[in-house]
Amino acid sequence: MPTAIVDVDGTLLDGSSERLFLGHLLSRRMPGMAALSRFLLGYLLHPAATLAHGPGWNRGYLRGLGASETAGEAERFSRAVLVPRIRPAMASELAGMKSRGAEVLLLSASLVWLVEPLAGAVGASRVFASVPEAAGGRLTGRIGGTRPFGEDKLLIVRAFCGESGTPPSECTAYGDSWADRHVMGFCGGAVAVNPGRKLAGLARSRGWRIMEGRG
Repeated sequence: MPTAIVDVDGTLLDGSSERLFLGHLLSRRMPGMAALSRFLLGYLLHPAATLAHGPGWNRGYLRGLGASETAGEAERFSRAVLVPRIRPAMASELAGMKSRGAEVLLLSASLVWLVEPLAGAVGASRVFASVPEAAGGRLTGRIGGTRPFGEDKLLIVRAFCGESGTPPSECTAYGDSWADRHVMGFCGGAVAVNPGRKLAGLARSRGWRIMEGRG
């Protein structure tokens, strides 16, 4: 079955879902100052991790928050704030693919609680996203399992293709950042959505379609 594999932040959405959610939590004084200080200190102490894994590696701002409460807050925030930020051009693109019988997957390093409402809005059948770890009903500030970023996204897509019997040649990957190049190169088709300079250059060299504009 033809399959669209879609990155979220900067591709499906105009903006960063988790950065927006963090701003929302701060406006509600969640997390507390202690957790926020530890979160910021993590970036100061581990700059190499940020370079290697992107700024989203650090989920320390979640530490100590109630798991079910935060999940509910994230889902409500996604429906109210993130769904309206879906790029109209991407919504139209995915609707067209679905009308031709394609399956749509969302593949994102963002929190699964933020991504699942987006999947419902665009008719995606599966979501691969970051699952926050919890212990005793409280979030630990870590991710349980694989964080879908960079080459780890490719591992997830390879596993999906193997388990579902979907040939990579029938997959089209949508991404906006250099970190998305691994999945885009693996799939039979690729579309660079408002790409950064490096990804745009790669897209041109490989003949990938480029979608540009705010919509």
